Amino acid sequence: MRQAKKYVCSALLACSLIPQLSSAQENPNEILDEIRLAQAQINRPLTGRLRPENGDSIPFQLELKGDEFDYKFSNPPETIKLQLNDTGSVLTDQTSGGTQILSGSRLNEPVRGTDITYNDLSLRFIYWKKAQYEGEQHVRTITCSIVLVQAPSRNSEYDAVRLWIAKDRGALIKAEGFNWQSKPVKRFDVISGQEIEGKTIFKQIRIEKLDPQNGKVISRTYLELDATEGG
Repeated sequence: MRQAKKYVCSALLACSLIPQLSSAQENPNEILDEIRLAQAQINRPLTGRLRPENGDSIPFQLELKGDEFDYKFSNPPETIKLQLNDTGSVLTDQTSGGTQILSGSRLNEPVRGTDITYNDLSLRFIYWKKAQYEGEQHVRTITCSIVLVQAPSRNSEYDAVRLWIAKDRGALIKAEGFNWQSKPVKRFDVISGQEIEGKTIFKQIRIEKLDPQNGKVISRTYLELDATEGG
């Protein structure tokens, strides 16, 4: 497998699902490899925010450094560092109290009180080995392969995650996380994207926390990056 550490995980790119299943069978693990290798390295500091729908925006700086990207918050200071390698990802949390590698139930805690957990930022589900190909669907004009991945242990907040992956670019378009009772509990959709150094990256992602009993949206948080100049 080509080295994943030369690439950053792809952003979600679109929304508005139009069902259209395909009977063609594909290798789900090869599709997942394409997610990990889809986006060439971007080396640029960016600014953005976590914006709860019913709350104050939480600004951050994002540093993209190839196999590593750092979310830097202030008030209080905190750096969430994601490091990618050939077999998975490592997430560390740096605060005034020290540095901690996040694992187990700690990964399921919300970041700054939002709907995004540390587990979401780690993107560990794209490295899960148990994967099933479920066909194709269209997201607007983008043809997507659908892959269902299942957690290797009960340490994850998700039992399974369904992924929509663009066939022409290996980009992750949409994702839904399911709890251990097979009920949807989290949904990720990109509202808009932008070009940076010739690569597509998100501009705004909507993260919705769902009521597992009825599937209704409980709350929303937006992950936003400011537009860049010069591409």
